[in-house]
Amino acid sequence: MRFGFHLSVAGGLERAAREAGELGLECLQIFATSPRTWRQRRIGQAEAERFRQRCRAAGLAPVVIHAPYLLNLASPDPLLWRRSIAALADQLRRAELIGAAGVVVHPGSRGGRRLEWGLERVARAVEQALERAAPPRAEVWLENTAGGRGQMGGTLAQLAWLDGRLEGRPVGFCLDTAHAWGAGYHLESARAVERFLQRVGRLLGLGRVRLWHLNDSACPRGSRRDRHQHLGRGAIGTAGFAALVRHPALARAPAVMETPKDSPQADRRNLALVRRLGDTGASGRDIDSYPALC
Repeated sequence: MRFGFHLSVAGGLERAAREAGELGLECLQIFATSPRTWRQRRIGQAEAERFRQRCRAAGLAPVVIHAPYLLNLASPDPLLWRRSIAALADQLRRAELIGAAGVVVHPGSRGGRRLEWGLERVARAVEQALERAAPPRAEVWLENTAGGRGQMGGTLAQLAWLDGRLEGRPVGFCLDTAHAWGAGYHLESARAVERFLQRVGRLLGLGRVRLWHLNDSACPRGSRRDRHQHLGRGAIGTAGFAALVRHPALARAPAVMETPKDSPQADRRNLALVRRLGDTGASGRDIDSYPALC
């Protein structure tokens, strides 16, 4: 796998690219601006070009934008739904400006509406956002969720339905391990990971997964809850992540960590651990004995 982190753009886009280079990352995910407000700061051409140049110099590929948390592509509220479409279109335009390959977005929550209604609502929102940004150079990458509180994308089958409904559109998928665990998928062992990947391949196709989010979970499997934990410190554990990062089908797959940033060394420690887990010369006993790095 090709490893990266979600890094802060506080202080400017170029700072995130510089930090990624200093960490020795291979890919990068950012918020284009604030994730918790509708009003987005303008990105100037000069700032965007400096960011692109630094990303190229560091060999970061792909560079990915994560859409703000406020978006709800499945919202029953007409105003919020339309506002979310406009915001997603804006994120796609920002992605083109800074050279990002995709915009990761959660499908949203349908509230108390039927599942079929929610799926169609998400598909129509994505279609309209793509049309507004047309022709977008970046793709929309729909992310799986833990499935709680009416969240869409809690199962691979739901993502597969959206894939079929949006066929021919510039759409891909992002799979988050903590979300999959919260939704009830087993990932705690090599055997469980193999079964999960087979299911992904059967329902979506591994090539349709443009990005992986490697996050351990502080919540029980099937809890429908999403709370990220440092790799190896949560319920999934080191064996599951070792199986993922060693799997030959994922050898060149980009993987971004969104682990807690609760110490200045947290990212370096998670990166060191995931690279050690990917060492095919290490035995299962070695993996189990790795110290808690965070």
